[in-house]
Amino acid sequence: MEFAITHLTTACTLLEIGSVRILTDPVLDNERNKKYRLAPLANAWRRIGPAISREKLPAIDAVLLSHAHHGDNLDDTGRDFIRTCKAVITCEADATEPNYIGLPPWGETTISGDNGERIQVIATPARHGPWWLPGAKDVTGFLLSWPGQVHGKVYISGDTVFFGGIRKIHECHHDIGTAILHLGAVHFWPPYPPVRVTFNGVEAARTARLLQPKTVIPIHYERSIWTHFKESVESYNREFSEAGVSHMLRWLEHGKRMPLVV
Repeated sequence: MEFAITHLTTACTLLEIGSVRILTDPVLDNERNKKYRLAPLANAWRRIGPAISREKLPAIDAVLLSHAHHGDNLDDTGRDFIRTCKAVITCEADATEPNYIGLPPWGETTISGDNGERIQVIATPARHGPWWLPGAKDVTGFLLSWPGQVHGKVYISGDTVFFGGIRKIHECHHDIGTAILHLGAVHFWPPYPPVRVTFNGVEAARTARLLQPKTVIPIHYERSIWTHFKESVESYNREFSEAGVSHMLRWLEHGKRMPLVV
């Protein structure tokens, strides 16, 4: 089946697998310089909206939602949009609506297409910060597989740091062909302790070396859009180069549909 990905903004991507349309982490607010409260005393400003507006999106078969409690993964327009979707697949803690499917780590479900496609979805471990941070475990990544994949499964990390769960993914699934990684090196210091809640460049490169996919697609990294993203494209490229995995990187242009062999 043909696979294509369009990066709208942040962790919001449109995945097309045959006739199946999947949206990840819908952030669809169009206001410029909008303020978001991501935690008590922790604010972020978003400078511009998505490359494709809500009104121009195709019909969506399913939404993959890393977590629902931060506005840079699910904003007001995104929350309104997914109420109309057939299924929203997320972590157990965030399965609060009738059309939400909450999966525990390693839980599975299937997305079906109009042409008989069946996309297997496996929830993967993720941790949105250090283990002691409230809500850090209320997040998930995803593995997508379907018949005919050339290089292997598609892995979507979700908002996570590097921890033992990433090693477990490698132990259980050696056939990951494409890794879509949430970067950003996000932290809120001050007023919070200097701890991160997403991959930085070092951890993203470490994940790539561990999983050995053919292709790594960075998302959730745009320091030019969000004030709480802390590292640059140049620093990510440097870390991947130093780790010997720069050949895996595939940066996407916002709003441009990119077919890939997966």
